[in-house]
Amino acid sequence: MNKPNILEAENWIDIWHHYYNAEIELEKSDPNAICISSVDTNGMPNSRYVLLKDVTERGFTFYTNLTSQKSIELFQNGKGAMTWWSRAQNKSVRVQGTVDQVNDAVANAYWDSRKEDAKISALISKQSKEVENREQLEEEFAKAKLEYAGKNIPRPAHWSGIIICPLRIEFWESTSEYTSRLHNRIVFELKNDLWQKKRLYP
Repeated sequence: MNKPNILEAENWIDIWHHYYNAEIELEKSDPNAICISSVDTNGMPNSRYVLLKDVTERGFTFYTNLTSQKSIELFQNGKGAMTWWSRAQNKSVRVQGTVDQVNDAVANAYWDSRKEDAKISALISKQSKEVENREQLEEEFAKAKLEYAGKNIPRPAHWSGIIICPLRIEFWESTSEYTSRLHNRIVFELKNDLWQKKRLYP
């Protein structure tokens, strides 16, 4: 019996989980690394890697400092993009969509799951702002760690989760005949609250 082709699935999240669950077994170091892209007020694009923390029908969630350059640009435009790549599988996922923020209860739950050092780092970081030198950064970290030793570390108001709510998702995967470049490209687009699926030329 032929193995079913996951790209024939009519629900994008089924394909995503098929790709990602395999990646967890193949890539032990940050299989959830994603590239987040935004655009500044001058139209200059910016991209950076973060760690994906949750995927639902609503979208793709990562956590960050809301005063960072990425957050400011994402919320100014109300739009953002995400790229996930698997070298091991020769597959990628590209997402374009609108931007939303998780509610406080969700942010608090994830914050509580983080290790102490990660909380301290998020607490003191003035992300994207200039710091005089490495020593200053380490001194601020050590001071905060001493201050909160044995205490609950509260989630700062400027730290939360951002969701890329997809309007367009493209799944790309290479074929076994790599030299032909006849790779698979399957796109899901949200139109009038319904997902439409189509295949693209490679």
